[in-house]
Parts: sequence; C-alpha cells; structure tokens
Amino acid sequence: MIGTKCPGQDMRYWTAEDVHEEECPHCGELIEFFKTDIRLRCRNCKKRVANPRFNMGCAQWCAYAEQCLGPAARGLKTKSLKLVMEEELVLLAKEFPAEIEKVKKMISRAEEKCQEQQIDMLPVIAAIIIISLKNLGLLDNVDKYLESLNQKHTLPHAALEELKAVVEEVLKGEIKGEMARIVVELID
Repeated sequence: MIGTKCPGQDMRYWTAEDVHEEECPHCGELIEFFKTDIRLRCRNCKKRVANPRFNMGCAQWCAYAEQCLGPAARGLKTKSLKLVMEEELVLLAKEFPAEIEKVKKMISRAEEKCQEQQIDMLPVIAAIIIISLKNLGLLDNVDKYLESLNQKHTLPHAALEELKAVVEEVLKGEIKGEMARIVVELID
C-alpha cells in the first residue's frame, strides 16, 4: 500500500496465532516464525527452514500485493478487491451500460487521486461502486450487501471495516476522512 503500512503486515491487526515457534527439522532448535516469514535460517545449524504456517492471505485480495511481496505474490493472488468490485458493478448494473462507463471513469480518477495523495485506493474504489449501485436503486441495504460480498469472497476484516466506514461517512454526509472526501468529490 502506498504511504501506509499494509494491514496484513501490520502487527496491530495480528492475533496470537500469527506468531509461533517450530522446531528446526535438522537440529531441534526452536525457531520463532511470524505468519509472513516464508522461511528462516536456524540460529543453531544455519540451515533454512520453511514456515509450515506461512500465511499471506492478504495477497489474494490486495491490489498492492506485487509491490509488497514482489514476484512471490504472483502465485498467491487470485482477485483483488478492485477486480471483485468491478465484476459486481458489471453484474448488478448490466442494464445500465452508460452508468458502468461513468463509474469506470470515476475509478480511474480515484486511482490517480489516491496515488497523488498516497491513500489506499481499494476502499475508495469499492465505496464509489457501492454508492453508485445504491444511487441506481440496485442496493437497498449496504450492510447486507457487504455481508454477502464477504461470504462470497472472504475479504479481510480490516479491509471490510475500512470500506464500511468510508461508505457510512459518505451516505451520512459526515465526511471526516480523506477517502470519503475523494468519493464525494468524484460522485458529485
């Protein structure tokens, strides 16, 4: 992510299971692994040991996975949140092709603004799509929609909460954060 620390790598979002010890299979020395460690060198025997609980699930949804992980992300990533939301837009608004094009232009402008201001673009893009769908009368209950979206795609909790907060700010007209300000600026 640009300008901020990735929630998948930010230890404030980790649980106790994200740090663990494993015995070195070569010498039995305990090695402390973080969930993001692919492999570590044993302090005792100096051999490289793979982390049996390696978890970089965020690479499956994050648009910045390749920037963060480099080539290692290519095999992990299936669909970014951006791609999931664009597919949802096309699926739900297929009867409104002109609106789809308009939203895609807003997304392009949002990407530029977020990069300029070093803001995570995923919540901004997803919020633009959700609010556009709501404005078209295609979404009655945003919370239920986000819940169903999460069930289909298993989005990380931090990403989902951030998206909800941005959408809520915009819908209530209580713009506090920069992400919501960009959404309002582009939708109006």
